Amino acid sequence: MEALQNIDVQLFLYLNNLGTESWDGFWMIITDKYLAFPLYGLLALLVLWKTGFKSAVVSGFMILVTVAVAYVISYLMKHGIARPRPCNVFEIGTEMRFPLAAKGKECGDFGFVSSHATVGMAMITLIAFILKPYYKYIIFPLLIWVALFSYSRIYVGKHYPGDLIVGLLIGFVVGLIAFKVRGWVAKKYSI
Repeated sequence: MEALQNIDVQLFLYLNNLGTESWDGFWMIITDKYLAFPLYGLLALLVLWKTGFKSAVVSGFMILVTVAVAYVISYLMKHGIARPRPCNVFEIGTEMRFPLAAKGKECGDFGFVSSHATVGMAMITLIAFILKPYYKYIIFPLLIWVALFSYSRIYVGKHYPGDLIVGLLIGFVVGLIAFKVRGWVAKKYSI
C-alpha cells in the first residue's frame, strides 16, 4: 500500500508541476464547481426536450438522487479514510504548486476521494446514458469535460491522482446504477 501511495505522490508532483502561472486562471475557472451549472442546466434541458415531460421528471429526480448519493459516498470516504490533501502535506509543500492560495482559498482537510470527480462522473454517466439514444456520441465531450474538471483538482493542488481515479470509478458505478433504476421506474410506470 505504501508503494502505491508513493507512486500517487510522485505522479501528483509531476502533474501538478506541469502548471504555470499563465495557465492558473484557466484551471481555476475549470475547477470551480459552479462553472459546471450552465452545462448541467443545458443537459437537463436536452433531457426534457428529447425524453418528454414525464420522463424528464423521473430523470431529474434520479439526477438529484445520484448527486446526493455520490456526494454522501465521497464525504463518508473522505472522513472515514482521512487522507490529507496534498496541499496539507508538509513534506511535499515546497515541491508542489497551490495556486488557490493566491486567491485566499483554503486547502480543506481530506481528499480521498474527490467529490468533484465522484459527483461529476455519476451525473455525467447518468445523463450520457439517458441522452445516448438521441445523441450517439454525447459521451465523448462529456468525458472530456469530466477529465478536465478532474485534472484541475491536481493542478490546483487539492487531490492526488488516486483520489480522482477512485472517485471516477465510484461515480461511474453510481451513475450506471441510477440509470438502471431510472429504466426500471420508467418501465414499471410506462413512462
